[in-house]
This record gives sequence, structure tokens and C-alpha cells, in this order.
Amino acid sequence: MSSDKTKPNISRIYDYMLGGHNNFESDRRAAEEVLKVFPAYPRWAKLNRWFLQLIGEQWAAQGQQRILDLGSGIPTQGHLHTVLPDAKILYTDNDPIVVAYARELLQDTPNVTFELVDMRDASTVITMAGSTFSAERQVAIGCIGISYFIDDTNLQRLMQALHDWAAPGSVMALTAPCSNILLDDTRETVAWFKRNNAEIFSRDETILRTLCAPWKMVTFKPLTEWLDVKHLMNDADYVDNTEFNGVMFEHADTKAIEL
Repeated sequence: MSSDKTKPNISRIYDYMLGGHNNFESDRRAAEEVLKVFPAYPRWAKLNRWFLQLIGEQWAAQGQQRILDLGSGIPTQGHLHTVLPDAKILYTDNDPIVVAYARELLQDTPNVTFELVDMRDASTVITMAGSTFSAERQVAIGCIGISYFIDDTNLQRLMQALHDWAAPGSVMALTAPCSNILLDDTRETVAWFKRNNAEIFSRDETILRTLCAPWKMVTFKPLTEWLDVKHLMNDADYVDNTEFNGVMFEHADTKAIEL
């Protein structure tokens, strides 16, 4: 999607769905179009953001001090730096408008960097990570609410590059719609995203395990299980367990070192 303010952008639509105010009229119009054919979209956004917060809390408890977050969007509505205030964080996004605004929001957080990077460009992602973290390569990597906009070839290339660069002990979290999400009632939404240069790629556990290798998949389960949604959401907001999954990975060589 374009960084032109007159054209919708995924990051800004996502912000709107979360109830944020960092979006433009074009994004709001696009969001309303999506809601007409797929009113559950805000639930996707909420579940992804709540999972991000949960993972951030887990990483904080584990003492993770270096965070690489891919496809970050606008860092509001409870992003990682709010639950990991002492960590060194690299946020990325491919929209110049999002990056410029994010840097304004984060100007008082010197331990947080926000860079313009398209995560389909694996070599640039690694260059930015190396520049930010230097020799300290044991990192926690977030790929929340974004991996399903990346085609198989580019996702596999990115996962391999990240694993080659990261040190043993590194971990990664991502969210992914499962294979049966592309049912008749969502095909119009998928088609809308494709028309706006943001195709959705739905993957099951086996496919995702293969594409993300050599990262070792540790946990694959519905976000509703991760989040105990029955207590967090109203009945009207309930999302079926098969709709979205939270996936945890660890570096394949993690067990070779003593943590």
C-alpha cells in the first residue's frame, strides 16, 4: 500500500481498527469498506495487539534486553516499549509517513529506534539489526500482525536470514491466520486487500513450520487460548479458536548454550 496520505495504508488502517487517531481520511474510508464485508477485522487487530502485549510481558520476565519488531506500525495502543521500558528496541515499518510520525512519538525514548525498512528486503533488515544491536545478537523478534502479508518466498528468505544473524538463545513470536480462515464469508475481504496491494497469505502449522525453518517452532495455538478470551472479550467480540494463531519459535541452536 502507498505512503501517500490520499491512499490507504495497512499500518494506519490497523491503528484505526484499534481505536487510534493516527490515520487519515483515506484510511478510515478503506477501513469502513472492509468492515462492510468483514466486521470481525477489529477483533483481529485487538487479538494481535493483546498477544503482542502478552509476549512483551513474557520477554520482560525472561530478561530480554534486545527487541527487533518487524512491521511495527504506529507505536501506540500498548506497543512493546510500554511493557519493556528498559529494553533496546528496533521498530520497523515500510511506510515513510508511519516512520516519521513514530519518531515524533518516540523522541523521548532514547533506547528505541524506528527505521524505514520493508521486511521483504531481508538484507536491509539484517543491516539495520546489526547497526542497532552491534555484536549483541541474542534478540527477541516480533512479527505480530504482519507475516501473513508476506509471500512464501520472501518470508522464507527473511526467516533464514534472521536465523543466520541471530545468536542462540534468540526467540521469535508471530501471529498467523490458519488455513481455514479463507472461507466464503472472508473472501471479499481477502480480495479487497489484494486489490490494494496487500494480499493475505493463510498458512497452517505445517506450512508455517517449513517456511520459518531453521527456527524451531515451540508453540502453535489459537490466540483465544493464549489470551483466555472468554474473560477478556464480550460475547459479541468472541473469535473462533481456528481464526488466528500465536506462534513461538526459538533459535535452533538454543539448547547448545547455557542460558
